[in-house]
Amino acid sequence: MRRIRTIALNPLALGLTATALSFQALQPAHAEQQGAEKQAVQQQAVQQQAVQQQPAPLLIAQESTSQPSTTKPTPDAKGFYATLGLGAAWPQNVTGDTTIGGVVIDGDYSLNGGFATEVGAGYDFGPVRAELTYSYNRASLSSLTATALGTSASASISNGGVNTNSVFASAYVDIPTNSRWVPYIGGGIGYTNVGWGAYNATAFGVTLTQEAGNQSVFGYQAKLGVSYLASKNADVFAEATYQGATGFTVDNVNYDPLNSWGARLGARYRF
Repeated sequence: MRRIRTIALNPLALGLTATALSFQALQPAHAEQQGAEKQAVQQQAVQQQAVQQQPAPLLIAQESTSQPSTTKPTPDAKGFYATLGLGAAWPQNVTGDTTIGGVVIDGDYSLNGGFATEVGAGYDFGPVRAELTYSYNRASLSSLTATALGTSASASISNGGVNTNSVFASAYVDIPTNSRWVPYIGGGIGYTNVGWGAYNATAFGVTLTQEAGNQSVFGYQAKLGVSYLASKNADVFAEATYQGATGFTVDNVNYDPLNSWGARLGARYRF
């Protein structure tokens, strides 16, 4: 009879063996899970870094545009300022009359253009400016056309001069353009002292002699110009002017109003 061999199995050994086999089977899956989690964490970190870096250029651009420039001129700046203008003036002909030996002689004086300046101070209220200025104009007498008893004769004048010294209180309106260029218009009234220089002229065989003299009369001016806002405190300008003075009398000669056109370049400085 064949003998059957019986092998006894230890239950504890079987349990340990099963556990080992299960651990070996689970170990690759666990490693794969850890690698996937690590990769996900890395991707999340990259995305967060990109999000944090993305707003930086936009933030810099916003800061650069939101901060106003400290040197940008302000067309509506208010406050005191000083002004100076230099240029030329071209007086219109002046008529006058006098009586010599009972005969009335009418004269038509032609004048040459000359130097003109204005200096003063003002206050800028925004769209309106107010100024108090001193103005000086210088011209020279060119020729005289004298008329007496219906007859006229011309004579040249080589040594006569005319000047005006004026003080004006003026107001100007600045016209906004949303740019550095600001047109303006205005005018003023005040006091003008007209100085008429001595001269000699020969007409009708008679030498006419005019003594020097001056007289203070009412004066006025009008302006049209444009300013350029060069900086926060300084403006430069160009302007056309018209100045006038009422009639005056010098050495028994009665003169009609003295008027002149002019042009100036100048600057203003704000305090």
